[in-house]
Amino acid sequence: MGEPRSRQRRFAPRSRQGCLTCRARRKRCDGQRPDCQNCTRLNLSCEYQAPRRITADAASPQDSESSPDSTLTAGPLLPSLDPWDTLPGDEIGEKKHLLRYYVDAFVPSVSVATTTSSFYTGLYIPWAFECDGMLDAILALSSAQLARRSASTDRAQHLRAVSARHQRKCHAFLADRVPETGGPPRDAYQVIGIILLLVGLEALNGDKSTRWLSQMKCVRGILQMLGDPGKSWELHSLRRHFTYHNAMASLMARVSKNEALFVYDDLTLACEPNTPLVVDPLMGITYYLCSLISRIQYVSSTNPAFPQISSAAFAVIERDIRQWTYGSPIGLAGLDLPQALDLIALAEAYRLAALIQLYRTSPAHKTLIPPCASRAMEFISRIPPGSPAESSLLYPIFLAGAELDNEPEISKCFKRLAEIQQRNCYENTSNVQKVLEEVWRPALNGEQKRDWEDVLQEWGWSFTLG
Repeated sequence: MGEPRSRQRRFAPRSRQGCLTCRARRKRCDGQRPDCQNCTRLNLSCEYQAPRRITADAASPQDSESSPDSTLTAGPLLPSLDPWDTLPGDEIGEKKHLLRYYVDAFVPSVSVATTTSSFYTGLYIPWAFECDGMLDAILALSSAQLARRSASTDRAQHLRAVSARHQRKCHAFLADRVPETGGPPRDAYQVIGIILLLVGLEALNGDKSTRWLSQMKCVRGILQMLGDPGKSWELHSLRRHFTYHNAMASLMARVSKNEALFVYDDLTLACEPNTPLVVDPLMGITYYLCSLISRIQYVSSTNPAFPQISSAAFAVIERDIRQWTYGSPIGLAGLDLPQALDLIALAEAYRLAALIQLYRTSPAHKTLIPPCASRAMEFISRIPPGSPAESSLLYPIFLAGAELDNEPEISKCFKRLAEIQQRNCYENTSNVQKVLEEVWRPALNGEQKRDWEDVLQEWGWSFTLG
């Protein structure tokens, strides 16, 4: 049997004359002006980079004498501006600008694939025109990420202030609709969506408190009151969004000192047989696996009240993770072959990371962790830098990366984390880097590697990998 050949990626040629929107979305552009066909079809704002100019430079007397025919000199080329970096001067124009940024730049930056089932656009944008709280949540997210991408310190400071103002409005909206008595809130669907967007904002800002876990507990309680979603597409979408963040929360169950934040109720949706494959913007094709990851909370207690039940639950979860199957994304509308293969690699990396998370709860299974980590890093390396699937790599790269023990692999892991942060501008990636630095620091000095749970408990940190 011959050596396996590495998969060669074919990328569509990109024109330097394409519009900025297509470049940001990594799509081939036909270069038509004033609006290309892609932007016209998707009703997106089509903008082109302003042409660079050669500026006149006043010639000195000496230059005039030495070169009498040279009345103009070629000055330095003006740097091109990011079209999002220029804000309108009025509040209404600024809101429109941030809404456009959310659709055209923010959502693509956090989505593993362009999908028609994206709740970010298909659900939250229509609600933003009906619900002030949802609009404020979107504006808070957009301005916070744009602040991290702005080249101007003053503009970044202004955008952070804009984000904080809209975040305060979100909290006021929620306080008005969520009763203190614990009953069902008014506008329950919108309340859930706003809170989940605020959890994303906590990740973007790199918050290290357990506030995001409190927000998840609130969403969990509302979903319990709403019950079975039935055929409601809106509630199905909200539960998918919840499932993603709930999987991330399960990782902090053993680290957080506040056990009251964790309620071991399965609110995720079962994957029914013969259900058409849905590509989720955050989870890709790993939706049901994230539901399984959420269940690891059941066996995460260091001192379980009923060890036999925990042992049985462990065996069931391990079996379900190993036997989990998914439909093939190859050939789905809107996905080219490289994107589909990236989603498969992402799914397998998540499967192995889930096993690592599970095996960490059982001393008897600790020896199975290194092979899972090594295999997970192989699948992670199959996803090229800049791929949309990279936006959800933080969970597997953290769990697998924390188990590395040699300097070349550690350096490669750090390089990948830097690339992810540069693409998404999420501060929780920086948190991961700092934790892994502390995990690996003793090992690089020939000492025993630290455990990341011990580091988080020592520092009092709790953050989401979403």
